[in-house]
Amino acid sequence: MGDRPRYSHDQLEQYFNRIALPEQNRLHSVAAVPDDVKLSYLSLLNKHNIVRIPFENLTLHYSWHRTINVRPQHLFNKIVPPPSRRGGYCMEANSLFHTVLLSLGFQVYMAGARVYSKEAGKYGGFSHCVNIVIIGKDRFMVDVGFGANGPTAPARLRPNEPRPHIEGTEALMRFVHESIPQQVDQGQKVWIYQHQISSDAEWVPMYCFVDIEFLLEDIRGMNLSPWKSPSSWFTQKVVLSRFTTDAEDEAHESAFMSDKAVADGRIDGALILFQDTLKWRREGQTVQIARFETEERRLDAMKKYFGIEFDEEDREAIRGTTGELSQVNFAI
Repeated sequence: MGDRPRYSHDQLEQYFNRIALPEQNRLHSVAAVPDDVKLSYLSLLNKHNIVRIPFENLTLHYSWHRTINVRPQHLFNKIVPPPSRRGGYCMEANSLFHTVLLSLGFQVYMAGARVYSKEAGKYGGFSHCVNIVIIGKDRFMVDVGFGANGPTAPARLRPNEPRPHIEGTEALMRFVHESIPQQVDQGQKVWIYQHQISSDAEWVPMYCFVDIEFLLEDIRGMNLSPWKSPSSWFTQKVVLSRFTTDAEDEAHESAFMSDKAVADGRIDGALILFQDTLKWRREGQTVQIARFETEERRLDAMKKYFGIEFDEEDREAIRGTTGELSQVNFAI
């Protein structure tokens, strides 16, 4: 097995605290447990991770350095220790989870993915990544870094098997195993992750991914696309999202991301903050919670719904950029 960074016993404990994993559910090694227990534990970690650790690009807007470092130790320091409530985009979130799974003894590797643009009608280059976890004779795709349309649980890699995206809603997800139109060699197949918002809607490709292992060096190279590309919307718009549980309620603000809400609730939707709008997609319905007229109101919402606060230096870093909100920008 390749030489990969691992997190220590103490770091894993800090991670378990970060995702509100109950003490009685904590395992530090899955090496000796049956396959069904491995899968159950993987599913539990996945659920807690996507509720507690948000998908976000805030470093590109609320920092003086605008640097995205995907090395495992840096990601741990950014996302895990208190008082952090930070997350990251795909390379960050999936790289952190990858290192956690390796440290717990899972057989896992990372694979590169190409995101589909519905507007352009084609896939981009490698700018996303997923984890492939092998349990027994099955492989599961795990993605904790794609936002609200990403999978909410480990998904067995079998083609043409629709499964619920979020229990209790009409939304479905599935894989197909085929070539994409942009390929010269149509004999080469890739896995395509598709999403269907309701039973009468079309299946929409989200991304495709290959079935070979990507090295940490590959991930660092791919990270340059969302971080540095002049066409990357990550550098232009603020995005922040996380999945929610049915134990969270607007009427009880203290329940947002509380340990009890994460542990006892089932995933029922997602909070999505995109530039000047906050929406809650819940039980298959989307409700707009707020539209922000100023930067201050957006920062207040980040604190309330995501637990994220910035110091004065980071708050000032967005001033004068395309991502900033102000009365003037809003009026235009």
